[in-house]
This record gives sequence, structure tokens and C-alpha cells, in this order.
Amino acid sequence: MKRSDFVARVKQHFDELPGQIRVAAGYVLDHPEDVALLSMREQARRAGVPPATMTRFAQQLGLTGFDEVRAIHAAALREAPVAYGGRAENLLRRHREVGDAGIATEMLARLSGHLTEVALPSRVEKLVEAARAMVAARRIYCLGHRSSFPAAFQFNYLLSFFDDRSVLLDATGGVGHPGMLDSGPGDVLLVICYTPAARHVVEATAFARRQGVRVVAITDSEANAIGRLAHLTLLASSQSPSFFDTVTPAFAVCETLVALIAGLHPGDVAASVARTEEKLWELGVWWREEDALPAGASASRGDEAASQAVPDPARAEAE
Repeated sequence: MKRSDFVARVKQHFDELPGQIRVAAGYVLDHPEDVALLSMREQARRAGVPPATMTRFAQQLGLTGFDEVRAIHAAALREAPVAYGGRAENLLRRHREVGDAGIATEMLARLSGHLTEVALPSRVEKLVEAARAMVAARRIYCLGHRSSFPAAFQFNYLLSFFDDRSVLLDATGGVGHPGMLDSGPGDVLLVICYTPAARHVVEATAFARRQGVRVVAITDSEANAIGRLAHLTLLASSQSPSFFDTVTPAFAVCETLVALIAGLHPGDVAASVARTEEKLWELGVWWREEDALPAGASASRGDEAASQAVPDPARAEAE
């Protein structure tokens, strides 16, 4: 069995699995490299379940035991061997130990690790699959809520430079997503949603599936509501050492998708981008370098005012 078939089977039966077995299933879906490389006991420890639960999980899927699950993942890993990047842990508690520069370095290291994961060959393969589906689509709907909305907006904005099939769903004014009312087979929904999922995003995604729309999800888990609704899941971690979830990996996935779509697109992408840029300049969207700065905002005057407003610690101590 290929891992893609294994994942499809787990997602199909996920809601039917008993509590502890469901926890094991979620761990296996989200940590494919660990499944291939770590012992069953170590995986059980990390998942927080007894080792026997891992065996029962495999048997629940009609497999002989967990060794078969590991074999499936080991075969997938052999096809795409990749080392993980380092990850920072407990960054906030380390502030006093490493200082401001250390915090910044560890934060960036964590983000770098997430981007390394996005670049795993198995995940790149899914990115290419998603891009091909979007190139062939009649329309491409983009959905994200709260912190995920900027990534959906970025995807839609960049794609609009050479493709007019993208529809950004933003539910302005609380009217839902009227743009999806005529959606159907042949359309693709790109949904960006992390755990815990926004209720209206789950409902909108379920509606899209009922309409026959192919769902491509950018999320942090195959096992969450969006991951289980998706036809194709693009994993991108949201974990951050700070108090907020990061959307940097989601941005990376969206921008990579646009780059892939541009390369696969049957139209004259270069000419379309050039026409769009020309119109944006004509509309005055961007500031021309030869334009004079707005009145009363010269750099020298602003710098002088700023220097007067900011106290000088050395001068204050001397006084």
C-alpha cells in the first residue's frame, strides 16, 4: 500500500475510531517521518498512548500490525530521504537566558525549520499536484479566516497578475460567501485553516465538497476538521515559540503554488503580468521615485522632530 492510500483510508475512518486510537491516528498522520524511523514504543510515548494502542490502530484499518504501518512509511521515506532542520523550544522561557538577540535568532530558526519541512520531497510532490489541479480548474476559490486571511489574500493577489479565475472569499458584512453559490465540479477551493478551526470555514468547506468542488487545504494536521474534509492536504506548521501561531509557512506554500501555477499555465504569463503592472502604474497605485514627497513630510524635518521626541538615556543620566 502506498502512503497516499494509507492516509486516505485513515481519513475515511477517522470519525469512527475510538478515542485513544484516534489520538494514535492523528499522530501517525502528522508525523510520517517519525513513523518510519522511531520504534513503536517511542511513537506511543510521543503520542501519549499505550504501545498496544498503536497495534490496535493498525488492526482497525485491516492491517496485520503496526510493523506494516511502519513499512508503508519507510518505503515512502526511502523514495524521498530528507533531514529535518533544527527547531527552537520554549523560546519565551529562554528570554532571560539568551537575551533579545537570542530570542530573535531562535524565532527565525524555528521558522526556518518549518520551511525545511514544507520543502520535503513528499510535500513538494503534493504542491505540484495542487498546482496542476488549479491550472485545470474552472475557478479557484480562496478562503482563510482571521490570521489565515492574509495568506489567502496574498495567493489571490499574486495570481490576479496573470489569471482572472481566482475568487477571494472574505464574507464582508457577514453575508457569508455568495461567490460560492454557483460553485461546482471543475472548481478548486484553496482553504487555509489551522487548529482550532473557525466554524464558518469548516461549514463553507463542507458546502464546497457537497457542490463537487475539489478542496486543497493548507493546515497543520491531516486529522483536524479541515484536513479530513480536504481532498489534498498541504501540511504547514503553525507552531511558534511566541504567544501567537505563525502563518509564515502558509505564506510560503501560497507563494510557491503561485510560482508553480505560473510555470504550468497555458497562457502567456509574462505578457499578462506586464499588462497588469502597466495598468497599476496608470492607476497610480505605486509611488514613483521621481515624485516629490507629500508637503510637510521632508526627510530632514522628520528626522529632526524624531530626534527631539526620543529621549537620550545618556543625557538623562548626566542630568
